[in-house]
Amino acid sequence: MPDAATTIRQLRDQLNRADRLYRLGQETGMSDLQWDQALKQLETLETQHPGLVTPDSPTQRVGGEPIDGFETVAHRIPMLSIENTYNRDEVEAWYTRTTKACGTDKLELAIEPKIDGVALSLRYENGRLTRALTRGDGTKGDDITHNIKTVRHIPLTLAPHADAERSEAPDIPEVLEIRGEVFLPQDTFDAVNTDKIARGEDPFMNPRNTTAGTLKQKDPAKVIRGLRFIAYGKGEVSDEAFTSHTDFTAAIKSWGMPVHEHEGIVASADDAWAWIEHFDQLRHELSYATDGVVIKVNRYDLQTQLGSRSKSPRWCIAYKFAAEQARTKLLKVEWQVGKTGKLTPRATMQPTLLAGTTVSHATLHNYGEILRKDIRIGDTVVIEKAGEIIPQVVEAVTNLRDGSEELIIAPDHCPECGTPVQIEYDSKRVNELAVYERAVEREKDKAEKEGRAPEAIAKPKPLGPTDESARYCPNPECPAQFRERLIHFVGRNQMDIDALGEKTLHQLADAGLLNNLGDIFRLKDHREQLLGLERMGEKKVDNLIEGVEQAKTRGLQRVLTGLTIRHIGAGGAKRLAQAFGDIDALLQADEEKIAAVEDIGPITAASVHTFLHNNAGQHVITELREAGVDLSAPQKEVARDSPLAGKTVVITGTLEQFGRNELKALLESLGAKVSGSVSKNTDLLIAGEKAGSKLKKAQDLGVAVWDEATLLKSL
Repeated sequence: MPDAATTIRQLRDQLNRADRLYRLGQETGMSDLQWDQALKQLETLETQHPGLVTPDSPTQRVGGEPIDGFETVAHRIPMLSIENTYNRDEVEAWYTRTTKACGTDKLELAIEPKIDGVALSLRYENGRLTRALTRGDGTKGDDITHNIKTVRHIPLTLAPHADAERSEAPDIPEVLEIRGEVFLPQDTFDAVNTDKIARGEDPFMNPRNTTAGTLKQKDPAKVIRGLRFIAYGKGEVSDEAFTSHTDFTAAIKSWGMPVHEHEGIVASADDAWAWIEHFDQLRHELSYATDGVVIKVNRYDLQTQLGSRSKSPRWCIAYKFAAEQARTKLLKVEWQVGKTGKLTPRATMQPTLLAGTTVSHATLHNYGEILRKDIRIGDTVVIEKAGEIIPQVVEAVTNLRDGSEELIIAPDHCPECGTPVQIEYDSKRVNELAVYERAVEREKDKAEKEGRAPEAIAKPKPLGPTDESARYCPNPECPAQFRERLIHFVGRNQMDIDALGEKTLHQLADAGLLNNLGDIFRLKDHREQLLGLERMGEKKVDNLIEGVEQAKTRGLQRVLTGLTIRHIGAGGAKRLAQAFGDIDALLQADEEKIAAVEDIGPITAASVHTFLHNNAGQHVITELREAGVDLSAPQKEVARDSPLAGKTVVITGTLEQFGRNELKALLESLGAKVSGSVSKNTDLLIAGEKAGSKLKKAQDLGVAVWDEATLLKSL
């Protein structure tokens, strides 16, 4: 019988081989059930033998523990944008310009689809994935390695194909950065939305935004499964053994990296245009969205010769397909309430064919946009689908109006619960007015000191209906939002009631035991009813009640974090709790006093004040108070003789002995202020493994740096 090490190695080889074939679109030889069973067996063996776990094991695709935030890291080679073209003349002009610059009349061009996804740079060192960065601003991006490990389509380790004869590809470089696009296939996106709609949630708008959002989850367990990746180029490479783009893609494909299946080589502008026209017909049959094609000079030496502008390389262009549009009639508008309380206008139209699908609904975004575009019920409207799965209304065809059209009226109360809505305005316009007010105050002060009348300052146009950006229902117990808010309220970083998982919450709500947040803390009064529910034994009920009772003592910060007040997260809730001490002091504060709290500001203050003083917010506070929930902020004892007292500290990298939240709490108990970014005001940087740009900035500013050993010694 093979020993554990042998079995683990065999399982890893089997799973890695199946993953490789999956990435390359070939038959894996394993059903999904067989793959899951093999992975489960491997997880069990690795749990029993932790010394045999390796970073590239298929089990490590869980991505690790949740993180507090994303570290920003500089790209070794910038990820530049690509110049866009929109017609044949522009493509031909680029080709003429490029051939002339290369001193030739004919160039070999690589041409491939432009996937509408999220650009990513994968760094491999000695064949192992060490870092995954978003494009960011092109010079630096967010480190999302912990999330990318969950993407089965991205290999954790590059290796020559074991089942094929050795190819002509060079050895894998010591450092290899592969750049490409991560995206959500249409069938996966549809399945995710079907599930969300079945749960009464708002569907995602389109695959690209969904991909971007899920990759920025702080908990890898929440990253949507089924993401795919296709490589399109390279970044830093330690051994430049490649002579062309096609050489590079052939090599990385042989090492297990997915590349474009629709990649062409052409030798003239006419051939490039013929390829574009052919692909324009083909692209609607693909499983992913494309918004154009990318054309690039194939040879790397010519790419180097052509060089780059400040924002884009000269050796490639993107041809963008025209947005697909159709005309139809707007029949009615419904206002849907999402899980965050946002009211979104949804247009129902006469069904029409657009981009290969029949469309009968489209988003109108918000009331401000409806007014700006002057869209009315009964209008003939132009709808567009440019990479968007849910179409949008572009404009009304006003010259076709016959006088029967009706104005669209936005609700001033939530259509689900009747609570007065909260209106938000375009942040740029709000800031513009705030800047004006500050300028007026400065001029008044200056004029008073100089003994003159203040000069007039041009006043911006006041906020009007067309500046509206959103309407929200602020009621946390609104039926359209309540269950999602319940799930958030009991979560780990809020009230932390581990025994109240999603299934249990739905079960209790279905049984009529959870109709408001206060009901959570009265569950002990319904013990017999709980025991009568399916899968609710004595031990589970006792654990549930004990967890709820412990949650009553979490304090004001956790409660405020859990209430899903607009613009208030854990950081803002903490500052409010520390500043006011208890809920009564916060209730007595006006907007100006709330805005004076560090990092709060007028917009957030208005949101907090509105929540606390409308009927729904006051009802929630009363429910929690009567249920015995602690609504105060305990005063923590700070070690005054601590060497960290009064110091501003930043944490970066991975630490062996501490989780990020754990260390942050410890440092704050020692009197330190923990910040998320390095500045001239930073006193100390604590740097763990894989510390990136924060470490460099600290060194440049002369900030003291401690490694984990120094930290432990000090503690």
